[in-house]
Amino acid sequence: MRPYLTTAHRYRWLLGTILAIVWGAGIAAAYVEYSTTFESEATIWVLRASPEMAATSPDDPNATIIQTAASQQADLLEQLLQTRSFLRDVVQQTSVRPALAAAPDETKFLAGIGKSFHVQTHGNNLLTVSFAARDPALGPEMVNAALAVRADRVAQASNTFTTISNTLYQKQFQVAQAQALDAQRALDEFAAIHSGALSDLEARQKDQLRLALDYAQIRLGDLRGRMDQVALAPAILSVSGMEFQVVDQPQVQTTPRGGTRPAAMIGAVAIAAGCALAALLVVIGTLLPTHVSGPADVHRLAPARLFASVPRIAHPTGGTGRGDLRTSLAAIAFADGGAQSGDASR
Repeated sequence: MRPYLTTAHRYRWLLGTILAIVWGAGIAAAYVEYSTTFESEATIWVLRASPEMAATSPDDPNATIIQTAASQQADLLEQLLQTRSFLRDVVQQTSVRPALAAAPDETKFLAGIGKSFHVQTHGNNLLTVSFAARDPALGPEMVNAALAVRADRVAQASNTFTTISNTLYQKQFQVAQAQALDAQRALDEFAAIHSGALSDLEARQKDQLRLALDYAQIRLGDLRGRMDQVALAPAILSVSGMEFQVVDQPQVQTTPRGGTRPAAMIGAVAIAAGCALAALLVVIGTLLPTHVSGPADVHRLAPARLFASVPRIAHPTGGTGRGDLRTSLAAIAFADGGAQSGDASR
């Protein structure tokens, strides 16, 4: 450990300069990130969860995981923010549309937009949607556009589900209607054939035919009710507005907000990089010694044999100079008090 401390002390000014440059640049970048970031958020209140949004366990698909209304809506919005089509529709409704058209790489541009969104839940029914940008006015614009596109996508999905369900129920209704007509026809034919008194066997057959007709009519009524519910449910939710309410609209921020975490990350990376670079220089300076100033430093060169003669050199100011390899070796080899002679010896 002592050699490393010695090397660090020897190059303290160089290390200090490097740390000052790296740390200074990191602190400056962190301050710029913090002071130029403006985050705007909308607070949303969800009153109830949609039954079709119930999650399932990956280990057991038959086991349903109970999710809160806020977590379900947050998952839905986060999944939409991962798609390029959704982000493209959001950008198309904002002032960033010209930048998207001029971007050389649309995927990279949209990925940067998606990373600026942040969705977070607060309790069972509350969630927030925020967007961080350099322009204070861009945050509310992006949040409002995302919520509008999300509403359009949900309405479109609801209409698609309604259309598919109606088609399915319509086919089932046609089949049930045909069965009811067949049951009515069979009962009418039986009544026409057996107009008189009925035996016990004929009475049971007539009861069976009437029971089949009643079942077919009940199924027709049930399917008709389901078709009405499927058609009215999206309209009721849309009119009531109880599924997804924005209680706090996004506002234009006049002070920096939302850049604390990125700024802290930048500062931490700069500090770590400066320390790592300084440690690397100390290690290199210790393992590759080029400075010999005493017997301890010469000892690090062992094992080594005598391979040349070294003149006995006196420093012009009297004594052996510091940092010169030739002078240091001469002073160590002839440590007799430092005679001021210019003679050579072996």
